Amino acid sequence: MPSLELTGGTSALRENIKAYLDIEGQSCRLARWHVRALGQELDRKIDEAARALGYYHLSTEKSFERTEECWRLSIVLNPGPAVVYDQVNVVLEGPGADNQALTNVRDDKTLREGRQFNHGRYDAYKSRLLQVANTQGYFDAEYVRAEVLVSRERNTARVNLILDTGERYRIGEVSVEHDILSDELIDRYITLERGQEYRSEELVKLKSELQASHYFGSVSVEPQLNSLSDGEVPINIKLIGGPKHSYSIGAGYASDTGPRILLGYENRYLNSAGHSLDANVNASEVITTYQVGYSIPMKRPAYEVLRLYTGFSQEDINKSVSNRLVTGANYSRWETSSWLNNLGLSYEEEEYSFGEDPSRTSELVIPMYSTSYTSVQDVKYPRSGWNLLFRVKGASDAFVSSTDFAQVYGRAKLILPLGEGRLLFRGEGGITEVDDFNKLPISQRFFAGGDASVRGYDYKTLGPKNDDDIVIGGSRLLTGSIEYDRKVYGDFVLAAFYDEGTAFNKGYLEPYRGVGVGIRWVSPVGPVRADVAKALDGDEGWRLHFSVGPDL
Repeated sequence: MPSLELTGGTSALRENIKAYLDIEGQSCRLARWHVRALGQELDRKIDEAARALGYYHLSTEKSFERTEECWRLSIVLNPGPAVVYDQVNVVLEGPGADNQALTNVRDDKTLREGRQFNHGRYDAYKSRLLQVANTQGYFDAEYVRAEVLVSRERNTARVNLILDTGERYRIGEVSVEHDILSDELIDRYITLERGQEYRSEELVKLKSELQASHYFGSVSVEPQLNSLSDGEVPINIKLIGGPKHSYSIGAGYASDTGPRILLGYENRYLNSAGHSLDANVNASEVITTYQVGYSIPMKRPAYEVLRLYTGFSQEDINKSVSNRLVTGANYSRWETSSWLNNLGLSYEEEEYSFGEDPSRTSELVIPMYSTSYTSVQDVKYPRSGWNLLFRVKGASDAFVSSTDFAQVYGRAKLILPLGEGRLLFRGEGGITEVDDFNKLPISQRFFAGGDASVRGYDYKTLGPKNDDDIVIGGSRLLTGSIEYDRKVYGDFVLAAFYDEGTAFNKGYLEPYRGVGVGIRWVSPVGPVRADVAKALDGDEGWRLHFSVGPDL
């Protein structure tokens, strides 16, 4: 097989020339006339490849050598000075001249003055500007001028692009084909209205919302570009029902709770109004939960849902036992694409005990409000992002409950880039005001320690203790963590961390500290973590932590 050896110039130039030449496709037996013809053809292709990257003064030295098996072509490149942009004039004309998406592309300086000229970059920019015009509904957009003027004497290039956007199209008739849900529910999903300005992102958003509903196996939201008429573009939506019943089974392991098994069932649409039913079992060595839920889509079904639920949980951790029955309702509403608000009301009956102490029973009617926000681009391994959670709840003995209490809880996570790695910060805090702490059930108390708290200590082992040295939880919580990690090979990450905090009662804080190192595998479902942590206080010693889940 013939071989090619290129020297001189930049690596980008050499790679581009290789892409233009077809040396390996040539025969090993070339006549002299064929060698001369091939040389002329190679000169032409080399010149094209060089000009594509802005080299208009390339000269070469070629040598042709026969080898025992075939032949080798050696080329020494002398690219000369590169052509640079001297003037770049990009003008938008027509009704879309002030469109934000178009002006963003115009102003992004891809073809900035002083940068080396590149035909491929120029063509890609020109295509992108026209493509963005189409996504904004300017389907008649066209270039009235598109030219590159190269001066070989001055080694400069002048770009002149004038795009006439034409009139902006609007949404026309919206037709929907579907077969499993009522028209009334589908209409609440459809946010497109006839006469509104066309934006392709609105179609993408609607398609994403319909897919996220889990009602449909196939979702198509397509503009009918072949049927443009009177400044309108018809939209065709086709929805094909997916499986009505869904079953799931899974297994996992976390050092906090040990091995666990998860079983799930979902009826995704009980009726044409889109009501759904789900049942789940999550069983581990120390915590087992059973729950049945009934969900009802509300006025804006992609953003609002009312969920009625009942469930039972059993917990046996560190000589504290809790059996809790919960029945309630929760209204969830996405205010934007990131803020999630929850309003809930639940009735909770809990029997709990510590060690050999007699068990107690509590009855609570708990109103609750929470809000959370997540800002992140890459869910698997974000280089930056943050998450906030705030929750407030309480109960009153004036209304069924066996005690009064009010509780506020907050958590914040932050990821910042640092060199080739990341800094991860985590902090959480909570305050409970209660008339009689002994009447507050285990589920409403604060505990610290474990995989997602202060590493180096067992799960829920940090907090106030009773006379039998059993951790009974506190009315206050304060923990924090700082971690640095860096990818070292593929999707494997090394980390080092420091954690501090505890659960405590009013007026008394004695934090516990933990330090350690870990390894993460950035799997398709998020990081899988293994940490070795050393407790710096008490007599806990070393502990191995395993956990799975997103960083934010």
